[in-house]
Order: sequence, then structure tokens, then C-alpha cells
Amino acid sequence: KNFTVKELPGLNHLFQTSQTGLPAEYAKIEETISPEVLHLVGQWILERTGEK
Repeated sequence: KNFTVKELPGLNHLFQTSQTGLPAEYAKIEETISPEVLHLVGQWILERTGEK
């Protein structure tokens, strides 16, 4: 198995920056996905594929 577990405070389960994490907040969030998450996922992939 090849996985990593990270706690990402301040993000909802859609990986968006949020204040409450409640569904009522979804329509107010303009961010598609947190830049931090994009970076972490990208780095994770690169580390496992050997790509640079």
C-alpha cells in the first residue's frame, strides 16, 4: 500500500479553504481547491513516479 495521511486544518472535505466546513458555506467559497492541496498532491505523485 502506498499512501500518506495529512491533516489539513482550515479545509473542508472538498479541500477548499473554509471557516466552518458546513454545507451552507459551499456557495460562498470561490476557491475550487486549495493551492496547498494541489502542491501536496503534485509532490506526492512526483515522489512516486520519479518525474521531475
